[in-house]
Amino acid sequence: MAERVVLHVGLMKSGTSYLQSRLASAPDALAEAGVLFPGRVWRDQVNAVSDALGRQQRAHGQFDGTWDRMVEEIAAHPGTAVISMEFLAAAPPEGIRHVVETLRPARVEAVVTVRDLGRTIPSMWQETLKNGRSWSWREYVAGVRERTGPGEAFWREQDAVAVVTTWAGVVGRDATTVVTLPRTARDPELLWRRFCEASGVPVDAAPPPTSGNESLGAASAAVLGRLNPAMGDLAWPDYSRHVKFGLAKTILAGHRSAEQPIGFPVTRWVRRLADQQRRGLEATGVRVVGDLADLEPVAAKGGRPDKVALEEQLDAAVHAIEELLRRNLRNEQQGSEK
Repeated sequence: MAERVVLHVGLMKSGTSYLQSRLASAPDALAEAGVLFPGRVWRDQVNAVSDALGRQQRAHGQFDGTWDRMVEEIAAHPGTAVISMEFLAAAPPEGIRHVVETLRPARVEAVVTVRDLGRTIPSMWQETLKNGRSWSWREYVAGVRERTGPGEAFWREQDAVAVVTTWAGVVGRDATTVVTLPRTARDPELLWRRFCEASGVPVDAAPPPTSGNESLGAASAAVLGRLNPAMGDLAWPDYSRHVKFGLAKTILAGHRSAEQPIGFPVTRWVRRLADQQRRGLEATGVRVVGDLADLEPVAAKGGRPDKVALEEQLDAAVHAIEELLRRNLRNEQQGSEK
């Protein structure tokens, strides 16, 4: 078994895609430094963690045995292994204990990346749209504020104090680290350096990724929110392939530079919740890499998605139609050449 296993458990929308892409891009360099990032591709970690936690897809036989195989891979590695999967953040205590116990006798550590609420709330809303939900912007923000409806789902994933407390209760306070996201992008390498300090991964072991989890502009988010109810009859694998990845994460995200970003002002209630978060994390007594002052909410500049002009939504929709038609044309041409 590896001497040490670092579980990067999230939180969602806290630089996870950036860190996962960076780790997955350099398995050989990491291995030379004594660090294993298990699996052939990062998707293997998604499937393995889903298997370990008994997520719903397992009933269809997709994930059976994938966690056991990953544990075997880790067992054969003599150094440090790193798993990065944000499903782990909100896992129930019994699921966390199962994951940790199967990795013993290695020392198991948890790293929790945390981002300020000002940027997290709009990011999480658009992520719900990419996953087939159609909560309006007004409904979503109200739910987060009141912890009702869509807010219940938000706080399951984003209650940093609860996540840290739960993980520290299983792996130990001395084996739990919070990494705060920088408030600005002036130093694009700062998050990586903080993660490396928390995890023990050498800073120079992996180059920056060429792409990340691109966000949507306000108009594209509005279009996706209107489209999702019409796609409600799609099975999740079809929705994920054709809408989430085929449309939202590629075509609509590629139109972001032509749109207003999603704006979110920092109001009194957001500051109040952020202050509770900072004080709660401080009270856990876990190690912090970065500064809890980074969790002071940052206002997201842009327009309100529920106020986007129909003309702007039409522009985003026409862009999507054009790209889908061109994609189909290319596929037909490639098929005829075979």
